Amino acid sequence: MDLVVILGIDLGTTCTVTAGIGDDGRPVVLPNSLGETSTPSVVHFESADSVLVGSTARTAAAVDPDNTVALIKRRMGTEFDLFFHGVRHTPESISALILRAVAGDVPGVRAVVTVPAYFGIREREATFQAAALAGIEVLELLSEPVAAALHHRTAFPDAPDTTLVYDLGGGTFDTTVLRGAEVVAVDGDSHLGGADWDARLASHLLESFAAAVPEVDPHEDEVFLSEVVVLAEKVKRELSRVSSRTVALRCGGASAAVEVTRADVEAMGADLVDRTLEITRRVLDSAAARGVPRAGSVVLVGGASRMPGVARALRAELGVEPRLVEPDLAVAYGAAIRAHQLASPERLRRAGGRMAVVADQPTRSVVPRSFGVLVDDSHDPSGEGRLVVHVVHRNDPLPATATTRFATIVNDQDRVRVQICEQAGDVPSSEPAHNRRVLDGELSGLPPLPAGSLVEVTLGVSADGLLSVTAREPRSGRSLTLESYVDGVVDGGAHAELARSLAGLRVAQ
Repeated sequence: MDLVVILGIDLGTTCTVTAGIGDDGRPVVLPNSLGETSTPSVVHFESADSVLVGSTARTAAAVDPDNTVALIKRRMGTEFDLFFHGVRHTPESISALILRAVAGDVPGVRAVVTVPAYFGIREREATFQAAALAGIEVLELLSEPVAAALHHRTAFPDAPDTTLVYDLGGGTFDTTVLRGAEVVAVDGDSHLGGADWDARLASHLLESFAAAVPEVDPHEDEVFLSEVVVLAEKVKRELSRVSSRTVALRCGGASAAVEVTRADVEAMGADLVDRTLEITRRVLDSAAARGVPRAGSVVLVGGASRMPGVARALRAELGVEPRLVEPDLAVAYGAAIRAHQLASPERLRRAGGRMAVVADQPTRSVVPRSFGVLVDDSHDPSGEGRLVVHVVHRNDPLPATATTRFATIVNDQDRVRVQICEQAGDVPSSEPAHNRRVLDGELSGLPPLPAGSLVEVTLGVSADGLLSVTAREPRSGRSLTLESYVDGVVDGGAHAELARSLAGLRVAQ
């Protein structure tokens, strides 16, 4: 009988964590081959057939940055080709290598993989593709704040019913309001996280060195630049525990000592914290519009939420003491619990207590971004106006399905182009520029239709946040289904090509 491995995987921008359920029925982190509880989400291509993932890859980046990739999660769902040793790679294939490393590169892995709550259809489909390339069967794509809240409710059974999860990770920010295990509202920014603080601190260190040693240009030394980025992250972490730190820098035979204080880092990132508070206010307003009162508890998730200024700002904003408990591991723990809810609930039942309660407790999320149909604006006198009519709306409960009707505007039309767009900006808008196309198809073979003929379009969003679309012309019964190809994500042919490339790679940590 083949071995089946059930995991929860927090595929992070800066670090990835894998968890399972221990013999006592409670979640436990599964260390990587180096014994580390988290694996840096960094990939280094040593040669055409060998890659390093994790700490060793991050170390190699200092001497060979051109063959090293980091922060690839920020590129998920985009057309972003990379070439190493003459071989093409994409965000999906790079992420697959990370997943292979943390999952042990063994067959039979079934996993819940977490994604930011605010990830759109492109990013979610790309994550599915990455897992498939890694040989992992995805049980579910679970929103990171939902995973964190699931763990929080098992660890703190006396927690208030309504919870705000503030998830500030390495590269993404999510904020979510939950009532029990049900998501009420989500919001976020997929390009905001601890890496932004790191970048600003790295720039400060470089500028300080250049001012102290004007005869040396640190920007010309790529190895030094890579070292400073790694050092900046380390210093940021240390300043969450101490108030100041003296950083020794050496480049071009010269050295300088730069003192950095916690207050310095907080000043550098003040606008970033303000941005998270703006998003937090927005999600609380969305929850209030659905009849859910202010959250009784605030849970901090993600390594960047360890910065003392974050908790202080939230305390001042909300008047609630934020709870910071294992922020680096909570998402992976929740993913492991969810994986066993789906694949092995009896393991949780045997643990008793809160674990037994959640074994059969359903979780529900919401649509992270609005979806709509791109149509010609019949009211535009120029005849060139277009707009997006949203059919499924942000924060609608998942799974969601909605049908609407559109009319043709010219006579003798025998085909209809169906373009589906997803909200791209912070708030839903009918402006095409504020949306991004995710699906595109043509309903053809229709009898010549008079202007004003109706076409029904049905949009469905699954519990995973994945989209399916059906367009139907009622008179002829002709229909079109769109669900496989998403713009910005590798298609079948590219997937096969990437799979062949990955098959020949040896992955080590």
